[in-house]
This record gives sequence, C-alpha cells and structure tokens, in this order.
Amino acid sequence: MSLKLTEDRVESLIDTLNALICEEQLLTREQRENMVRTVATLGGLSERARLIQAEKDALKQARTEKTPKKPREYYPAFPRTGVKWTEEDLNLIHSVIDDLPDEQIDNHVSWLSERQGRTPYAIALKIAGEGRLDKEWAKKWKQAAKDLREPNTAQNKTVD
Repeated sequence: MSLKLTEDRVESLIDTLNALICEEQLLTREQRENMVRTVATLGGLSERARLIQAEKDALKQARTEKTPKKPREYYPAFPRTGVKWTEEDLNLIHSVIDDLPDEQIDNHVSWLSERQGRTPYAIALKIAGEGRLDKEWAKKWKQAAKDLREPNTAQNKTVD
C-alpha cells in the first residue's frame, strides 16, 4: 500500500509532531530534539512540494497562454506563401530533385521558388522535409528569402 504524501498530510504530520514536542512528560530531551529535526525536515519537504507545484502551474499557464500569430504579410513575388502544399507542388519538387546529387539541388531552389510562388526558404524546408538534405542546409536559404522580400516591401511602401 502506497500513501501519497500530500501537502495536507505533511501539515497534519507537522501539527501532530509539534503537539508531541510540546508535551513535557512524554519525551526525553533526545527524543524531543529528534522530533524537532523531523519537523524541520518535513517543513522543508512541504516548501519544496509547494515550489514544485507552483512551477508546474506556471508551465501549465504558459502553455495555455499562446502568443497570437503574426499575420502573414503578402509579397507579390511569393503569392502562395502560407498556402497549403498540394500534390502537384510536391510532384514538381520531386521531378526536379529526385535524380540530382545533393550538391546540385542548390542550383534549382530559386527556380522552384519562382515557379511555385513560394520563398526559397519554404522550398528548402520542404526539400528537407521530404528527406533530402537537412534543416541546417535549409537555413542558409532563410536569408535569401529575406533579401528577396525586402525590395518588394520597399516597392509596396512607395506605392502606398
């Protein structure tokens, strides 16, 4: 049989031990000192349990409070940003990369980006997700996508 040591049970145990400690005729000096140490240990356990529960509650609260998603910005060069990938999109990627050695895939990412209306980074992530290369390789395309977006953003601001 296993008893769960709850905060209420620890508090009750501390109260009981304190009552015994205060009773002069029941305990010797050595027994009383041992019980005082036990009460101190239980107090520490109680505080630790309280802190652990507070951390759990804070983590649970943080998980439930999601930060609102940033709305997607529209870039004329990448009109399909945020659009769900279709089977045709994947077929086009596979028709280009399947027969290529890994070191030649870089030469086709920009073309696939233009053809599919997505950022080079999105294309690179999809290639990595399809099992070719890895996410570290895809990260180098993040800056390329940013560089391509910035001229479009500047043009949009001058038109407004």
